[in-house]
Amino acid sequence: MAEWTDRAFTVAEAAAMSGLNRAHLDVIVSRARSCDVLFSERRNGRRWFSPKDITVLRLAHEIERAGQTWLTALARAFHHLDQPPPIDAVLMFSTKSVSYRSGRVISGLHGQAPSGSMAVIPIGLMAAEILHYVEQEAA
Repeated sequence: MAEWTDRAFTVAEAAAMSGLNRAHLDVIVSRARSCDVLFSERRNGRRWFSPKDITVLRLAHEIERAGQTWLTALARAFHHLDQPPPIDAVLMFSTKSVSYRSGRVISGLHGQAPSGSMAVIPIGLMAAEILHYVEQEAA
């Protein structure tokens, strides 16, 4: 099985694992060509992704849909995914925030009341789905 940071998956596999259309993933990658080292590697003329990279791209896509710019979304996703999060973890951030460091990963939402408009994204479930797909491919 591939580890969290092992870049062993092609663009087609990354698209399948992330749930994004292959053409959409190509557009996403081309929009961030200046910082593509955060989520992929070019080797022998091909682009390779790790489970972490795929999760970063999927999360960044969701963050952008919540109203953030693409680069802020990518930075925020990368910042919060050093390790696979617990399956019940969610990323909460203010929809008014523009800093990639804002937001927090919360696991076990006991009494966590937001103080304003917040985006809540289930990053633990996203990562678990991608890691499950990786395990199925390895079997």
